[in-house]
Amino acid sequence: MSHSITARPANVPEPGTVDVLFVTYGGGHCRMVIPVAQELEARGINTCVFALTLAIPPVRDSGLDWFGYSNLPQAQDPHVQSMGKELSKGFPTDGPVAIEETVAYMGLNYRDLELTHGAEAAEALYAESGRFKFHPYHIMLETLELIRPKVVVATNSPRSERAVIEAASHLDIPALCMIDMFAIQEKEWIKEPGYGTKVSVLNEWVRDMLIENGRPAGDIHITGNPAFDQLQTDEVRAKGQALRTDRGWGQEGRTTLLYASAPESLTDPYTGEPADMELPLKVENELKAIVAANEELELVIRRHPSEDQTVALAPRVHQSTMADDIDVLLHAVDIVAVTCSTVGFQGYLAGRDVLSVECSVVSRDAPYGAFGISRAAMSIGDIDAVLRDILETPGDAKDTRRSPAGQEISDLIEQLLPQQRQA
Repeated sequence: MSHSITARPANVPEPGTVDVLFVTYGGGHCRMVIPVAQELEARGINTCVFALTLAIPPVRDSGLDWFGYSNLPQAQDPHVQSMGKELSKGFPTDGPVAIEETVAYMGLNYRDLELTHGAEAAEALYAESGRFKFHPYHIMLETLELIRPKVVVATNSPRSERAVIEAASHLDIPALCMIDMFAIQEKEWIKEPGYGTKVSVLNEWVRDMLIENGRPAGDIHITGNPAFDQLQTDEVRAKGQALRTDRGWGQEGRTTLLYASAPESLTDPYTGEPADMELPLKVENELKAIVAANEELELVIRRHPSEDQTVALAPRVHQSTMADDIDVLLHAVDIVAVTCSTVGFQGYLAGRDVLSVECSVVSRDAPYGAFGISRAAMSIGDIDAVLRDILETPGDAKDTRRSPAGQEISDLIEQLLPQQRQA
């Protein structure tokens, strides 16, 4: 089939004007991309971000050039609009993602299912697994042929980002896959030689895992994660200590424990296994009970922004809201507790002891205990014993600082640009 596009909305860049096209979803992946794009812009390299749904607000606020699914010309196709509106029923209309963007995302991704599998099979696949079956290879191929970027950079998410790197490889466009954490599931496709030109990874463990699974060592570069660069600056460390003093934490020798909650998916996104949606609250209640029984402890609860923010406080139980910078907060506490949140790894980088509760289906993608990042409780009933172990034998102070990942990845991207652009 032809992938030519003749119409082009205003927010989509002119063909051939983009040196580096980034593709990213929201959350931690977006925070990883923005500093790299900003660093490249500072070097005089033209960038644009294909911002996927929840990535739109932070990318828009960053001042970078961007577009979304709704800006693509195919988004106005009557069939895309019809299917998108049907599949978007029940989505919030007043959330951080405009309903027009949700309609375009759902409609275009469903169109891709039909192009790949046919209408009847697409209907069956969607009925079985919903958007977990989305793999918008055709739309990414069309978009790259329209924009003609010199380099493509995407994160390790399994749908749009995976599809754009595959499309870039098909079109012989150099591509970099930026891995945010451990890629436990994603290694199944990232390990393949030819899936992008280069891969940037968090640490030696991820590099070795990919090599063991078949990815050539020369393709893999240890850079760290740009989303964590600010965490390790002296300024942020000083602000953390100031916050601790201001909140009155740690007084009378108390140990301050931060619980960074994270919601469970309805199901494991890779296996479809149902999850315990009440797990985050169960962990919170267990920690409250432990603190109530030990006056030498205090608890700071920080719920994920998608969770109910009404926290029942109690003596020595406090709340941290999204108004608190997470990087600063981590330097204001002593111990960090998580189930699957990336705050666990951030706590490790900040030099905190980490307690991970690893009975979440989502925590399989971040087995912090196995990596030596945390001490793991494999059930809620184990939390008290693991916490006591941390209190009795705290970890040695460590300095995990390294050169800024944003600069290292920017250097790597520059190497992928055609020689005439580098000159």
